[in-house]
Amino acid sequence: MDIIHKKGVNLIINTPRSKQTVKDGFQIRRAAVDFSIPYITTIQAALAAADAIEAMKKGNITIKSMNEYHAAH
Repeated sequence: MDIIHKKGVNLIINTPRSKQTVKDGFQIRRAAVDFSIPYITTIQAALAAADAIEAMKKGNITIKSMNEYHAAH
């Protein structure tokens, strides 16, 4: 939590597995919202985010509106 409060975190991936981690997760989620930090709660979403970050770094990503995307398919 100290690192979050010192703005040393750019992305939070938290996949709670027990009652205690779910309880701790509340504080982490609250801090993510308070400090506008993206927050991921599932392994699937974390993998998708990692793929997107990698594609962005390589310049292999384009951004389209939903209308543009559906018009192409």
